[in-house]
Amino acid sequence: MNILRKPWYSSLIIFLIWLIVIMRVQDLPFVVHHRSLSQFTGKFIDFIELESLLFFLGAITYLKWWHQIGLKSLDDKRVGIFLGLKLHNLRFLWLPTLFLLIHILLILFTGLPLTRVIMFVLINTLMVGICEELLFRSILFYGALSSFGIWRAVWITTIIFGAVHVLSGFVSGDFNASILQAFYAFMFGFYMVALRIRLDNIIPGIIIHWLWDYLIDLTYFNGYSGVWAESILFYIAFFAYGLWLLRDYIPKRYNDRSQKNYCKV
Repeated sequence: MNILRKPWYSSLIIFLIWLIVIMRVQDLPFVVHHRSLSQFTGKFIDFIELESLLFFLGAITYLKWWHQIGLKSLDDKRVGIFLGLKLHNLRFLWLPTLFLLIHILLILFTGLPLTRVIMFVLINTLMVGICEELLFRSILFYGALSSFGIWRAVWITTIIFGAVHVLSGFVSGDFNASILQAFYAFMFGFYMVALRIRLDNIIPGIIIHWLWDYLIDLTYFNGYSGVWAESILFYIAFFAYGLWLLRDYIPKRYNDRSQKNYCKV
């Protein structure tokens, strides 16, 4: 089909299939992986996330987008830290590393949940991290980049990432909380897409996203999320750092400088 030759249309089709057919509003992962851990007791694998993961991998394989979406290390079969990530680029990871260490200290201070809860949350947040990065910072970003340029692609994918989180209000009935969650997701997503651009590699983003969700869920166990995990200062810092990372890509009077600088770290 000719429409599949245009990455933007293909990425939108993938997004709509995921949103309408696979996820369904009542099964949104953004509600599941931010619930209290007490609701995880007795559960195992989130098969909705597993279906999403298989769908995204299948779509990427069919379209042959492995290289385009930031999985060049896998495509080139290189082996190294973060599957080909250059050592000097690790400096871009200092902010999430700092906040992750704060979460770890908080969890150690408040105590760990049951082992099966730890494993359940680990597996499901890993799938959430992979799925969200593949969809928003890989598939949709590549599609938008191919049609609108790098800076507009940043805003399009970040806004969509934040807006989707609002849908959790249809499940919880608390739209004030879902709007706040969408605001947090927008700022976090902005940093994540900035990191994807600067590193030209999606693997570090997947790891950070997974650990971020995993540790946030564990902090929910003793009810400390309001103090640390949901602190607005965290997300403001992510957004500000994302702007700094993209300082060389901001277009001046919509010239082509941002596009030329893409992938030049």
